[in-house]
Amino acid sequence: MRISPIRIAALAVVFVAAAAGLTFLASVASADETWIYVCDEIEEPEDVGAEGAGNCHAEHGAPATGPIKQKFKLHQRGVPPKPEMVAVCEGESQSAFGEAALPAKVDGFGCYVYEMR
Repeated sequence: MRISPIRIAALAVVFVAAAAGLTFLASVASADETWIYVCDEIEEPEDVGAEGAGNCHAEHGAPATGPIKQKFKLHQRGVPPKPEMVAVCEGESQSAFGEAALPAKVDGFGCYVYEMR
């Protein structure tokens, strides 16, 4: 049985289109992942919106050092009896939403902090 060149070309086009579609869906799914930092403590000092300190780590591809270039969440570890606190940082300052210096600290600009119950 002989496969015609036209059929081979058509199959190649379908394969390339399917691969491109899957690549697009994967990039959209990862773009929807909110960057998260988890630290031992969260404070609200006057000079920044929120500051996470102590044994901080990054999740979902958030940078470990340097400027944080998109909105992110800063979580406090839920160590009893402290309630779990979350800071949502959405305010951009000097083309960044915050600054990471893991594992020591994470500074967030334009954040609001709330307690999870």
